Amino acid sequence: MKNRNIRNLLIGTGAAVILLGLILTGLEIYLRLTETHIVRNETNGVWPSVELDAEFLVEYTPQGRRLIPNSRVLIKNHRISHRDIKMTVNSIGFRDEEISSEKAEEELRILILGDSITWASYLQAEETFVERVEEYLRQSFPDRLVEVINAGVGDIGLKEELAILEERGLATRPDLVVISFYLNDSRPPWGFPGELGSRGWLRRHSLLVETIYKNLKLRSFIKEEGEDRLAWTSAMNKMDWARDRDTFLKLASLARYDWGAAWQDGSWEVIGRELDRLKDLSRKHCFKVAIVAFPVAFQVYADFMEDIPQERIKKEARQRDFFFLDLLPSLREYRKSHKDIYLDWCHPAAKTNDFIGKIIARFIFGEIMGTPD
Repeated sequence: MKNRNIRNLLIGTGAAVILLGLILTGLEIYLRLTETHIVRNETNGVWPSVELDAEFLVEYTPQGRRLIPNSRVLIKNHRISHRDIKMTVNSIGFRDEEISSEKAEEELRILILGDSITWASYLQAEETFVERVEEYLRQSFPDRLVEVINAGVGDIGLKEELAILEERGLATRPDLVVISFYLNDSRPPWGFPGELGSRGWLRRHSLLVETIYKNLKLRSFIKEEGEDRLAWTSAMNKMDWARDRDTFLKLASLARYDWGAAWQDGSWEVIGRELDRLKDLSRKHCFKVAIVAFPVAFQVYADFMEDIPQERIKKEARQRDFFFLDLLPSLREYRKSHKDIYLDWCHPAAKTNDFIGKIIARFIFGEIMGTPD
């Protein structure tokens, strides 16, 4: 009887272990089908290593986030576009083709700096506004070599963008540097992804383990940093920001740690210092500068024009003799005849990237290229 009880216990335990294994395997497969993660392009195995926060693609340096040179990855089920995106980074750390160290006499090189809107990791490379600018400019200059370089990196601000310019961008010898200015560019990067620590074998190979670990760390991070940092994301669907300007400004105040920073006076001290730094670099290295102001989607969809940040950055640009383009009026007009032009509050859809590329190319061709140094 005792032996039978032991045998039954072992059978029951074995069945429970098998059932648990099947459940965990099912959860792992489900997450790999539904959650954003990254795999190396050269990985051909059935069960490749995975990443949630781009350790295969992004590194954290004392100067901020940088794309890892020569990265070749596939972003599965991108959290913004829900598509599989092939990401290729060149040898100097830009999402672009290799750039020759030799520059032809008549070659036009344009370096575009920016955050996740410019990097556009949620779109295929040819769909990004940077690539669309290049295509439209090549049509305008059929007899001239045109190179538009994507130096964008997600979750950075103006300070980090200029560090990238100094570290890597100047080596491309740009004729024009374009700053894709977004409303939170005075803010430091959010920082959470860089606090996940080193990854052991289990976290590298199990999306289930990585997801649980990340969620626990995120809860702790938000608790320590203050939940008001994300308060606007839950409030935006409850507020009549589209029809009432005062309500819009309240939402901007709630979003002061993100896009709402541009309505905070203190932000402009930071921006002014960085633009002075950019002015010094442009003089020293003989390139022109253009500021292209990207709006938050709430500005585009509001019934009224709320452009205080755009007017402020325009003033800052003009004081330093920078060229300036405000995309807000064009996008407000564009949304009248197009639906779903944004995928969230700041990332334009592929068709909108094409529209933006056309507007920027027209701006560069018409207002900048004919202007003497």
